[in-house]
Amino acid sequence: MRKNITLVLCTLLMACSMLLQAQNETIDMAKYMQGRYRTDRVNGLAWQPGTDNYSYIDDNGNLQLVNAKTGKESTFLSASKLSDNGVKGLRSFAWVDAKTIYIPRENATLSYDGKSITLKKFAQVAKDDVIDQSIKNQLFVIKNEKGVFVESILNSYKPILLCPDTGKNIVFGESVHRSEWGIGEGQYISPKGNFIAFYRMDESMVEDYPLVNTTTPMATVEYIKYPMAGRTSHQVKVGIFDVVKSANTGKTVFHYIKTDLSDGEFLTNVTFSPDEKYLYITHLNREQNHSKLIRYDVQTGDKVKVLIEESDSRYVEPSDRIVFMKNGNFLYFSDRDGWKHLYQYDFNGNLIKKVVDGRFDIVDFIGLDAAEQNIYFTIAPTEKPVNQIVCKSSLKDGKLVRLADADGVHYPLFSDSKNYFVDYFTNVATPRVISLVNNQGKTMKTLLTSKNPYEKCAMGTTKIFPIQNKQGDSLWCRLITPPNMDPSKKYPVFVYVYGGPHSQLVTNSFVSGGAFLEFMAQNGYVVFTLDNRGTQHRGAEFEKCIHRNLGVREVEDQMCGIEYLKSLPYVDASRIGVDGWSYGGFMTLSMITTHPEAFRAASCGGPVVDWKWYEVMYGERYMDTPQENPEGYANASLIGKIKNVNCPLLVMHGCQDHTVVWQQTLELMRQAVADGIEIEYFPYTAHDHNVMGMERVHLFNKILRFHNENTKGE
Repeated sequence: MRKNITLVLCTLLMACSMLLQAQNETIDMAKYMQGRYRTDRVNGLAWQPGTDNYSYIDDNGNLQLVNAKTGKESTFLSASKLSDNGVKGLRSFAWVDAKTIYIPRENATLSYDGKSITLKKFAQVAKDDVIDQSIKNQLFVIKNEKGVFVESILNSYKPILLCPDTGKNIVFGESVHRSEWGIGEGQYISPKGNFIAFYRMDESMVEDYPLVNTTTPMATVEYIKYPMAGRTSHQVKVGIFDVVKSANTGKTVFHYIKTDLSDGEFLTNVTFSPDEKYLYITHLNREQNHSKLIRYDVQTGDKVKVLIEESDSRYVEPSDRIVFMKNGNFLYFSDRDGWKHLYQYDFNGNLIKKVVDGRFDIVDFIGLDAAEQNIYFTIAPTEKPVNQIVCKSSLKDGKLVRLADADGVHYPLFSDSKNYFVDYFTNVATPRVISLVNNQGKTMKTLLTSKNPYEKCAMGTTKIFPIQNKQGDSLWCRLITPPNMDPSKKYPVFVYVYGGPHSQLVTNSFVSGGAFLEFMAQNGYVVFTLDNRGTQHRGAEFEKCIHRNLGVREVEDQMCGIEYLKSLPYVDASRIGVDGWSYGGFMTLSMITTHPEAFRAASCGGPVVDWKWYEVMYGERYMDTPQENPEGYANASLIGKIKNVNCPLLVMHGCQDHTVVWQQTLELMRQAVADGIEIEYFPYTAHDHNVMGMERVHLFNKILRFHNENTKGE
């Protein structure tokens, strides 16, 4: 009997030892960059257009359809049929319509009506061409070194130049205004595919900025157009490409919308009416405190009417297009009441009512149901804004219903009818759960529960919680403690900061800070992140209060986090390091020069050092111009404050940075020399605003080494 007990104990000890060994790996950052730690997914998961069928690619390469209501499954395209038609191994696709898919790898469309298959390849598209708008209304928009072209699936004509009005320093069919205000594309295809609205940007009046390429035998200079704050900006027009006339004539037929600079020089939220008669553009003035929604006639380009005007003493930020209803009314986004909400207007621009209300921001608008009785969207709830939940609201009475609000972050993918959605769910403890949910909030089926991709790694413990600043605002934090932490010991701290507008680093999602922060915890650091005032999803006042004084309230809030850290019994208050990139680099330098006594070491990359060297659209929104706000610019500048640094500092910068130009840190180094301040400086010569690709592993290791030597003291 004793022998059996001994055998059982030995077996248990061996099993525990094997389990501990299996969970003792450190994250391999090189393999992370190669995709090793991805969560599981359902390949090809999408809604078939116009139906309540969702699709997926099964393990055998068949494209399957499942009816959400009945659960009945059928094969839309078998692997053998795909193979017989030249598609071997379907990996990814996009629905064009209910019978047609686009296959990027083949650069082809495949149509199947249940009987016959039609495969159309696009031989005109070269290997190096970029399809800027993939399939939409049977149209491609293609970019290459010769320009931007339009090609139709329906017709076999050759690609036609989108705009012949070219020349030096002219950009067309591409994103403008440095991709601010939700601008992520350069062309907008009309609902029926008869027109394409496109941007044309003239940068000839903008000053040249040099970027030096040292990879050539004799270093060469590439000049970019960089409109610095307070200096001359570019000029933008919106053109209309007539698809039908261009196709019939074989040459470009286009005209310009007759916009007026006096209405506002920044042109955003370009939207066609459903009947394609009108084009809507939101104009924003240079000061970014006044916007106008204007209706234009598509055929003539004439201005028809100013529908809505909005002003704000700080700034207006129109980043969402209007949403049309069947009765001619439209929905309009505004934060005029302090929160990003939706308002309903009639065709003539008369306010009907606010259709969403509450102390929360709409995060993502999803759409209206077929009967236009309800709208669907996600919000960051007031009680816990690190969550994201799925809601619907009645257009009749404004009643709000939460459809998916389990503690965590929900990313919904709705069917066209809005009867069902696929819910991608995650939280701190859950890598991913994918569920089928109906529009009453009932879970119909769990489609996937991902395994933990870090199950073999020794992971720290992550906590999400709020602290309060001196004004009583809740500041949400993420704290990661090292694996197997001994609470009786004192640990160094690695603070990761960003803190700028349009950011939310602290979310209730799995590995929400990214693998590198987990990696730092594995290397013996308490890792801390805080979302200060100036970040998003907390209402207009929380984000806009930093206007004209960047780096003040943000640093105040970050220091509340530092005081909290010092109160923890397992934190070594004498070994606190901080790291950040871009706005986070600005924050890092602001923190260590304003409170030099608090930090043992600091590292940063691509930091804004002086906002007068930053670009017009972003910089002037938050700071106005240097001429209008000299005190704010002087106070935010780090050039005169670098003399306050009394800890080891690592500064990194991409020498090909188009966003935060290299001048920023070069001038910081010049002043550091003048002030006798020693700084470790590392230029990433071939990289833009961040270090991407496998060379990012070099960046990870550099930051770790620096903090091991200077924060931890190894």
